[in-house]
Amino acid sequence: MRNIIAAVVFLPVLATTLISFQSATTTRMRHVSRRTPVQGSSRELAAERLAVPSAPRAGDLVGASANPWKLLATLPGVVIEDISFPTLLIGYAAAELGQVWKTTDGGVHWTQVMNVGFPYYWYGVKALSTKDVVISGFNDSSLQGVIRWSHDGGVTWTPDIVLTAAGWSGRIRFATQQNGLVLDLLSTAAANSAHVTTDGGPGVTDWTTIVPDPNGGWFGNQFSLLSNLHVRAAGITYCGSTDGGVQWKCRPSIDSIFDGAVFFLNDRYGWVGGGEISPGVEGWVHRTTDGGKTWSGRTLDNPWPIRELRFVNAKVGWAAGGNIYSNVGGIYFTSDGGQNWSLDLNTNGAEMKTCDSRSAGTTLRVVCAGYTGAFNSVVYSLRY
Repeated sequence: MRNIIAAVVFLPVLATTLISFQSATTTRMRHVSRRTPVQGSSRELAAERLAVPSAPRAGDLVGASANPWKLLATLPGVVIEDISFPTLLIGYAAAELGQVWKTTDGGVHWTQVMNVGFPYYWYGVKALSTKDVVISGFNDSSLQGVIRWSHDGGVTWTPDIVLTAAGWSGRIRFATQQNGLVLDLLSTAAANSAHVTTDGGPGVTDWTTIVPDPNGGWFGNQFSLLSNLHVRAAGITYCGSTDGGVQWKCRPSIDSIFDGAVFFLNDRYGWVGGGEISPGVEGWVHRTTDGGKTWSGRTLDNPWPIRELRFVNAKVGWAAGGNIYSNVGGIYFTSDGGQNWSLDLNTNGAEMKTCDSRSAGTTLRVVCAGYTGAFNSVVYSLRY
């Protein structure tokens, strides 16, 4: 029944304004995960669900910050959706309205290396090295999901490489120099697609389009792609692949409403996060210690959606998120593998969307970025 519901919801999600489904079952509600893009005409990613969200537990909000987060930068008029740091100091940020930014001092100062403006929205960036960088996103006018490459650190970029002519592409990730994956945010023609390359993806013929779940709908922005090519992605449904995204197996979402962010440290320890901005505003996290065979209930149930998960080992990790429409946001911290969480940083209304971590010797840096309702991006950093 869950897959049927997801399929019914999928088609109306393509409209800018949606009408709630009316049913004889009074407990059925329409839950909205997010609106995207933030700047411009947005579309809601939502689902009809029988589940009613629970109230946030007071214990999740108690306690002083465990870690000394530092605000590194504020970028006016920028909506950052993804970041990638190939080194401790060099990093790239993909943003809405066709912007790409670069830092060479760990995120304190940023230089714009692309600004193609509307109708482009960049939702993914992966720096395979300090010079080789790929971005992913979509052309909102043509409804094309596209990627572009730079091989000189962002000085020049290739023309659009079109992955789909009927949808929006989200993030791009590479497990190796050759094995890459892009997941679409939505499709106007069918269930959402995955785009797979096994030769580095330099051109359009190097990508193969696959539908992970014919009965599924949207996925969250963050998916997991391990070096052994094992993939996990979540949204309306939860899907996995053992060959880099060529073949998939799917099941209902881990949470009774839906999921979003996915992070797997390895094939044993994994976490999914999610949240909604309507009818309530809350977020959640579930954990697994057996590769997804079994999952916990909500170990975090907090007052804003979780958009990004980042773990540096099996115990230590962060869950970032927020909701600009209700002016809430922040980052939660766990030191016991996600069994318990505490508020690590209140970002004063900024919705945190993306994190990356990099280590060198004994130094470990975690960087997270997000944006406010005034379209100003913020970048926070932590030396752990």
